[in-house]
Amino acid sequence: MIKIEKMNHNEYNNICMKVSIIYGFLILFFLSIGPLCAQVTPVDKLNYDDEAFNALLKSTTASKNRMIKKERLDEYLLPHIYRYTIRHGEDIWTIIAKTSLNIESITTLNRFDFIGMVREEREVYLPDTLGLFFDASEYDREDLAQRLSVEPDSILLLENPIENGSNFYFVAERELPFIERTYIMGVVFHAPLMGVKTSGYGTRIDPFVNEETFHGGLDIAAEEGRIVRAARSGKVIYANISNDANAPSGAHASAGYGNLIILEHEFGYYTFYGHLKEISVDKEETVETGQALGKVGMTGKTTGPHLHFEIRRYNKPLNPEDIPFFLFHREPQ
Repeated sequence: MIKIEKMNHNEYNNICMKVSIIYGFLILFFLSIGPLCAQVTPVDKLNYDDEAFNALLKSTTASKNRMIKKERLDEYLLPHIYRYTIRHGEDIWTIIAKTSLNIESITTLNRFDFIGMVREEREVYLPDTLGLFFDASEYDREDLAQRLSVEPDSILLLENPIENGSNFYFVAERELPFIERTYIMGVVFHAPLMGVKTSGYGTRIDPFVNEETFHGGLDIAAEEGRIVRAARSGKVIYANISNDANAPSGAHASAGYGNLIILEHEFGYYTFYGHLKEISVDKEETVETGQALGKVGMTGKTTGPHLHFEIRRYNKPLNPEDIPFFLFHREPQ
C-alpha cells in the first residue's frame, strides 16, 4: 500500500517558488536567444542523385500541399536553407519545376527584385518551406503582421539565412499580393522607346573622363525628337533639368541627366528618363503606361541624341535587361 504524506504549507510554498524561478529562467533564456539561426546546406545538382536535393524536395512538396489544402501550419516552423549554383540552361522556372518552390519564396529570400536576376552561374538560396522573407533592417514586425494579416508572433526572425550578415523576418506559407508578384515577374514595365542600345547597365569607360565608372541604366540611341513613353503608369515626381539640389528624396540624380523625368510607381519602384529635348508632362501629374512624356534629346552630358533610361527600387539601380520581355532595343550593327 502506497503511503501518501501530507505536505505542509511551507513545503508547498517552497516548491511553488522553485518552479517559478525555473520558469523565469527559461523565459529569460528563450528571450536571450534572439534570432533563430537558419542552417545552410549546399545542393550540387537538382536531381534525385543528390541527397540534399531529395531532402529539399520532400519538405517543399509538403509545404506546397499544405498551402493548396489551406492547412494550418505550426507557426514556429524554422525553415532550412539550401545553397545552389545555377547551371547552364537553368533559370527560375527550372528551379520552380524541380523543387516545388514558388516565385516569392526564391526572390524574397535572395532579395531579387526581378526573376531575371536568377541566372546561370549565380548562387541562390532555396528555403525548404514556402513563404516570404523580409530584411529585418528594412521592415517592422508589427507592420508586416498588419500588412499580411498574421499574428506578430508567427513572424520568425532568422539569423543570417543567406550568409550576408543580414537577419530576415520569415512568414511561413504566405504569398505576395498579385500586383506585387507581377512586378517581380517584370511584365509590368514596357518599352519607353524603340532604338539602338549604345551603352548597357554596369561598369563602363566614361567617354568624358576616360575612366571606369558605374552606369546605372541603359542608353538607347534614337533620332532627336522621337517620342519617349512611360514604361509604367505612375506619378510624375520630377520634370526639370536634373540637379540633386531639387531632386526628390530617394531619387537623386546628378546634373548630367539634362532634362529629366522621374516617375514613381508602386512598391518603391522609380523610372528615370534623361537627356530629353522636351518635357511634355508636369510634376504631380498621373500618367498611364505608354503615355508620351517627352522627346529624345541631347541635354546634359551626352555625345549624341539618346534616352538614358533607369529603373530603381528604393533608389537602388536595377538592370532593366534583367526584366523578362523587356526587349525594346536593337543591338548596334
